[in-house]
Amino acid sequence: MKSDKEIGGTQPAAFESEPVHLMPEEAYEGFEGWGTSLAWWANVLGGWKDKQKENEVMDLLFDPDRGLGLTIVRYNIGGGENPELKELRPGGDVPGFQPEKGRWDWEADANQRSVLQGALKRGVTIAEAFSNSPPYWMTVSGSVTGAVDGGNNLKDDQYDAFADYLTEVVKRYRDEWGITFRTLDPLNEPSSNWWKKGNIQEGAHFSTDKQALLIRKVAASLASKGLTGTGVSAADDNSIDETVENLLAYDHETLDAISQINTHSYNGSRMEELRELAGKLGKPLWMSEYGTGGSEPHSHEDMSSVQELAERIMFDLKVMKPAAWVYWQAVEDEGAGNNWGFIHAGFTGEEQYAMTKQYYGMAQFSKFIRPGATIIPTDDGRTLAAYDEERGRLVLVVRNELSEKKIAFDLSGYSYPASAVAEVYQTSADRNLERLDDQKTSPAGLEITAADNSVTTVVIDGVSPNLNP
Repeated sequence: MKSDKEIGGTQPAAFESEPVHLMPEEAYEGFEGWGTSLAWWANVLGGWKDKQKENEVMDLLFDPDRGLGLTIVRYNIGGGENPELKELRPGGDVPGFQPEKGRWDWEADANQRSVLQGALKRGVTIAEAFSNSPPYWMTVSGSVTGAVDGGNNLKDDQYDAFADYLTEVVKRYRDEWGITFRTLDPLNEPSSNWWKKGNIQEGAHFSTDKQALLIRKVAASLASKGLTGTGVSAADDNSIDETVENLLAYDHETLDAISQINTHSYNGSRMEELRELAGKLGKPLWMSEYGTGGSEPHSHEDMSSVQELAERIMFDLKVMKPAAWVYWQAVEDEGAGNNWGFIHAGFTGEEQYAMTKQYYGMAQFSKFIRPGATIIPTDDGRTLAAYDEERGRLVLVVRNELSEKKIAFDLSGYSYPASAVAEVYQTSADRNLERLDDQKTSPAGLEITAADNSVTTVVIDGVSPNLNP
């Protein structure tokens, strides 16, 4: 007779539908968590006079119990725009620390710094610094928005100065504010040619050879200043394919200077190739930026962006297998006319905020799949699993864009108490991370109902891998 802890591990009984099978042979360990860039929202919210509202937003993003529990932030080292130019979008005018050659202003960027410090107090464990553009006076165009023709915008004689600028900021944060950035990324979508003067945000194109030059100089500058706790990450391309192409083009010295590979996943299909290349190089891989919501206004109750978000997360984690998954800016300007962001806030005018449907879509993942979890692909493109060995917790996430249906999971590879029940949380058109009735497990597994156009998360505690399936 099986004991209470030996339930599970049998062949699945008949379900109403073909069950989803977990694929532990394709699982990967070392997931470091979920994150957000602080550009550009932190430059706004950090200056709110209504500190209660600011703290509410911070809790909603970083507190693991009251919010999303994000554990990674990407701090934007602003270039600082030419004071004669006034075209940057609200929040995008991040102050630079070197407003002119030879002069440092360490009081700059107090708003973003305040948000960074608040995030760390709420449980963020990893901070990365990144740059969108060199200071305007180092650029060819005289603007942090890009070159006139979308080409290289850092003057050829300023590579040492730019590397010194970035690493001096990292050093100041360590020495003055006790914050060590684990990585420093000097590039942001550098292969893209849309960074042209007159743009509404900071941006800089770097050809592949110039990317490599900057990477090497930044690594050397970090070493010369004794900043051994900070490595270089790159290349942060918009497309997975561009990231692959650049890595293949870098020489050995440049690759040796990189401690972490970053990519955005807005475009590209060479996910497996990038994963294998990162493994061959012995470098951790981050999905360092993605955002969804479209360019057209949407209702806060719109589920299309939630489904797009869930699809992207599942695809990235199942195929590319990054160690971290980082959203662009978690808070978007309510006046921007789009549905990007988990929260919309007043970047100008009244200090107010509202959660979007995406907030709850993100919570379906981030509140339950925590740092240290093992990510487990399944044989179904619309489901993802994760196992937390320390907690003995199995998490299943299901996205369903279609009509209501039952979905079964074959859990024969795991053992759990006969009394185990599954907690069920769901976001749909009329639900926001709502806890539904607990579902009973069976020796075969579990069957749930996925509502029409929904994302559902299932949590089972007291689970352990069955060593004798």
